[in-house]
Amino acid sequence: MGVVIVGIIATLAIPSFKGYVYRARVNEAVGMLNEIKSRQETYRAKYGQYAAVSGTGEWTTATFNPATIPGKDAVPWPTTAEWEALGVTPPGPVRFQYATIAGGPQDAPPASSNMLEGDFWFAAQARGDLDGDGDEVTFEVYSQSSRMYNSAAGRGGYE
Repeated sequence: MGVVIVGIIATLAIPSFKGYVYRARVNEAVGMLNEIKSRQETYRAKYGQYAAVSGTGEWTTATFNPATIPGKDAVPWPTTAEWEALGVTPPGPVRFQYATIAGGPQDAPPASSNMLEGDFWFAAQARGDLDGDGDEVTFEVYSQSSRMYNSAAGRGGYE
């Protein structure tokens, strides 16, 4: 009888625990994207444009940092001169890879962003695989929006 009760409790507790773990991992991406957004606005106030740390244009040509998605285990942040110039450094190892692209009035923002053309803009993205199963989740922020977008929102969760 006790084994059955423990089995039932474990069946109920494991999905809840996984949810807590995923939410904690997602907090990294949310925090970093908020930091990138804040630093981009400071950079624009100082230099009159946003920092194109990872390039301009579409995400397919952006340079992500780290170069590959870490998976379920966090990896050290490989600092670069571009990220240093923006002033963004995570407090420790990361579980997501990050990019921030930017452009001016002459540059078209990423098609998926729905940002208006003809002004300075930036977009920042965090991509991760929360449990190492190859199913990625993406978070994005844009200069022309106060919202954060989650690629898995339509599926009812993080992955």
